[in-house]
Amino acid sequence: MLRFESVDTLISYLESERVKGERFATRFILLSGCNTWDDFILKMANQVDKIIYLSKYCTSPNVLPNMHKLMQDFKEVEKYYDSVLLLPLAECIRLNPVDQKILRSLALLPTNKIRRLYVPLLNVEEYFYQEMEHIVRFKAGGLPEICLLYGEGRAEVVVAPFVADHINIQLVNGIQEYLSLWEKGSIRKAWLVTSLAQHLPILQTQSECRLFHYPSAFVYLNSNIVNGLLKEEWGSQEQWEWLASKVQAGDDLDRLAGNILNVAGFNAEQLFTLWNSLGYELRWLIWLWSKLRSERGTYLNYVLNKHNHIDNLFDYVSISIFDLPLSLDLIRERKELMQRLNINLLPSEFWELYKVIEDPIKQLAVLTDLSTEELNQIVLCLQKLITSYPYSEWWDYLEVICPKLAWYLQPVTTGDEFADTYFSVYKICRIMDKTNDELEKLINHWAIDQLIWNYRPRGDIVDRYRKKETKIVWVDGMGVEWAGLLTQLLSRKNEDIECEIVIARSNLPTITETNNEWGAEDKIIRDLDDIAHHYDYQFPDSFIKTFGIIEDIANRTLALLSRYENIIITSDHGLSRFAAISNNKHAMPEGAEVKAIGRYALLPSKNYDISNNLWLVYEDNAIWLTHNQFRGGGAWRGEIHGGATPEECLVPVIVVRRTSLVEPKFEVINSNVKLSTKNTGTLDIRCNRKLTELDLRLFGQLVKGKTKDGFIWTFELKDLEVGKYTGNLCRSSRILDKVSFTVSRGLIEDDLGL
Repeated sequence: MLRFESVDTLISYLESERVKGERFATRFILLSGCNTWDDFILKMANQVDKIIYLSKYCTSPNVLPNMHKLMQDFKEVEKYYDSVLLLPLAECIRLNPVDQKILRSLALLPTNKIRRLYVPLLNVEEYFYQEMEHIVRFKAGGLPEICLLYGEGRAEVVVAPFVADHINIQLVNGIQEYLSLWEKGSIRKAWLVTSLAQHLPILQTQSECRLFHYPSAFVYLNSNIVNGLLKEEWGSQEQWEWLASKVQAGDDLDRLAGNILNVAGFNAEQLFTLWNSLGYELRWLIWLWSKLRSERGTYLNYVLNKHNHIDNLFDYVSISIFDLPLSLDLIRERKELMQRLNINLLPSEFWELYKVIEDPIKQLAVLTDLSTEELNQIVLCLQKLITSYPYSEWWDYLEVICPKLAWYLQPVTTGDEFADTYFSVYKICRIMDKTNDELEKLINHWAIDQLIWNYRPRGDIVDRYRKKETKIVWVDGMGVEWAGLLTQLLSRKNEDIECEIVIARSNLPTITETNNEWGAEDKIIRDLDDIAHHYDYQFPDSFIKTFGIIEDIANRTLALLSRYENIIITSDHGLSRFAAISNNKHAMPEGAEVKAIGRYALLPSKNYDISNNLWLVYEDNAIWLTHNQFRGGGAWRGEIHGGATPEECLVPVIVVRRTSLVEPKFEVINSNVKLSTKNTGTLDIRCNRKLTELDLRLFGQLVKGKTKDGFIWTFELKDLEVGKYTGNLCRSSRILDKVSFTVSRGLIEDDLGL
C-alpha cells in the first residue's frame, strides 16, 4: 500500500510504474475527498490512451451500467492500449453495493490487451477491502500495490424516486446523467431523482461522500419531517410523492402543511371549514395533519385514530359516536364536523347500529339535523321523550342536535297569557301529531268564552306601519305557532336586531279571499301554505320541510333590513293540522253549504238563528271555533284553514328593526341556589341596563322574571333536583345570554321574628 501526498506525485509514480512488466493490469487508486477526485481525473485524463465512461454502459437514463458487458469488452478489446482510465466505478458501487463484486474481476485482469487499467475509487475503502479479502493473491501480497491519496471535499446526494419543487441544490435526472456528471468532476450537493431508487440496496455510510437514500416519498417524509410518526398505509404512493414534492428547506410537518394550505398553524375548525372548497390532495393533507395534531379527547381525534385511509373518514365520523359515552361536547363537535364535511347522507351501517338502541335519549344523542331522514327520526324520538321522560334529561341534547326544533318548542312570551299557553301546548301536540287533553281543554275554553274577540284585527295593526321606510312581508299560512322560531332565527346572530310580536286576529272565515289585505308594494311568500295543501303531505316529512321555509323567510328579512328601517312580517291566516285530521264531524245547519273541507259552512241567510258553543256565526257563515268539521267536506291530508281555532285565526304581526341600544349583559348574583323545605329557591340576576321583561328558560320550560327596578331580576325555581344547570335568558322570545348555576339543599325556616 502506497500513500501519496499530492496528485502530482501520484501521477508521477503511475507514469514511472507503467513501464514495468506486470501480470495484472489494474491499478486501484483509493481517493478521499472531492477536491482530490476533481484534481486527479482532470490531470489523469491527459496521461492515458483511453477513458472508459460507465455512463455509456447505461442502456437507458434510469438503469445501472451493464457490468457484464464491461468485462466482456475488456476481454474482447481489438486494439492494444497502454493505459486506460475507468470512471466512475465508486459511484456505481455506492448506488448498488452488489456491483462491488466486479472489483475481484478487475483485480485479476491480465495485461494481454491493456497494459494498465487505472481505477480511481472515491471513498469506498470499506467496500474495496471487503472484496479484496476474497482474493488469495491479494492476501498473499501477489497483486500490485494499492495507491492511497487523501484530501478534502464532501459530497451529499439525495437519491429518491421523486423531487421536491423547491430544492435549492443541483437536480440530476436519472442514473446515467448522474454518472456522466461524476465523469467530469465531483458533485458536492445534488438531488438524484430516479425511478430505480425504490429498488436500490444503498447502504448508509459516514464517509465524505454520502448518499441519503429514500426509496419512497413516504420514507423521506417520515425520516425528515415527522420523526417516524407516519404510517405508509395512510396514503398512496402518489399522495406521499405529492406531499414530498412540496417540502422546502427547514420544513417540519406544521410548517409544510401550513404553507401548502396557506394557514398560520393547525386549527381543526379552520381546516375543516375549508374542506369542501379544496381538491382531493389538500383534503388528504388536512386529514393527515389532523391525525398527528388533533387534540386528544376530541371526537375528531377519536375518529382519526380508528381508521387509516381518508376514504373512510365520512363513515367513521358518522358511526364513531356509537362507541362513546353521551357527552354534549362530543355530540356538538361531531355535528359541527359533519356540517363542515357536508355529510348529509348517513351510511347503512349507521342505521343498523341505530336500530339496536332502545333508549330514546341515546337515539336522540346520535342524530343530527343535517338530513331529512335524521330529522324525521328526531321527531319520532321526541314523541317518546315528551310523554315518558322529564325535559331535564333530554332538552340539552335537543338544543345541540336540532336547535330549530328546540326554538320551535320554546314558549313565546307575548304578554297574552292564553295565547302563550295555547301555542306552547299546541306545538307539543304538533310533535305528537295528535291533540292531548290539555289542548282540548284550552280549545274548549277558547270556544265557550269566545276569546277570539279579545284580539284586534290584523289590518288595524298593520295599517299603522304602512309608511315609506317600512316593508311589509306576508307569509301565507304562518300562524303564531312559528313566531318564536322565526324571531330566534332573526336575532340569534344579530345582536342589533330587535323583534316585537303582537298577536292579531285574521278576518273570518280564515280563507285567503277574506284576508287579502296586501298592497302592491308588499312582499308575499306562499311556500308555507303550499306545503300545507300539498296532495302528498306526510308527517313528519312535510312538517320538517316547514322549518326550512321559516329559515328562508328569516334570511330574506335580514336582507331587506339593509334597505328598510322596519320590516313587518305577518300572515293572512294560520293553519291547523288537527282540524284537518279530525274525525269529529257534525251535521251542518239546515240549508247550509259546506266550505273549506268542513271548517265552515255558508248559511242560507245572514239572519240564520243557531246556537252552539263550538262554532260562531259571523255574517252568513257558521265557523268552527274547535277542531271539528261539518260533514260533507271530504278528507284532507295536511293542514287546513277556514275555521276559527287559535292556530287558524290568530296571526303574528312581527316588527323587526335594528336597535342602537347597548346589548344587555348579565351577572348571576347567587350562583348557588338553595332549595327550601318546600323544594323552592330563587335565582337572582343583575343586568347592566334596565329591562321591562326577562324570562329564564330551563329545558324548554318558561320561568318569568320579577323585578322592582328593571336591573335586578328574580326567578322563582321549584321542583329542581340537586345539580348543575344552564338556562337561557330571553326577552321578547329572543335568547340574550346563557346563565349557569347550581342547586343544592338548604333548610330555610321562618324564625317567627325571634
